[in-house]
Amino acid sequence: MIDKSTGSARVPARRALRFGGWANLVIAAAHAIGLLWAWSMFRAVGIERDMRELATQGAALPYVLTLVTAGAFLVFGLYALSGAGDLRRLPLLRTGLVVIAAIYLWRATWATGAISDGDGAQVAFAAIALLIGLCYACGAVRPAAPRRRRGTGRNG
Repeated sequence: MIDKSTGSARVPARRALRFGGWANLVIAAAHAIGLLWAWSMFRAVGIERDMRELATQGAALPYVLTLVTAGAFLVFGLYALSGAGDLRRLPLLRTGLVVIAAIYLWRATWATGAISDGDGAQVAFAAIALLIGLCYACGAVRPAAPRRRRGTGRNG
């Protein structure tokens, strides 16, 4: 799977970024939709106590924080799809992909305390973060070039 125009292997990076991008878009949607059942969602992922404490400072704060988190996942997803060549090139693309990969890999390793605690949900989240972080790292090494569409070139 070599890109004949450059001789580099871009297809695996494109697939990895596409997977990471769509995973982030799904996670963003899950956060937004989960607000319909916010306290059940907070309980299911093990953050209910933290969110109740946050709510003492302002009733809307747990909801606002969840929407901000969903927005971050949305931006992460758009950067991955941009790196895959599916969207226009976003500013600081490579830097963004490296930072996002670092965030995910940090999250994956930070949660290793959850393994010793036996918290199954946090172990699953750490594994997902590791997978997505590796997808971004793969794509950050060589973001895919934007695809050319037929009939949009200068000659045709």
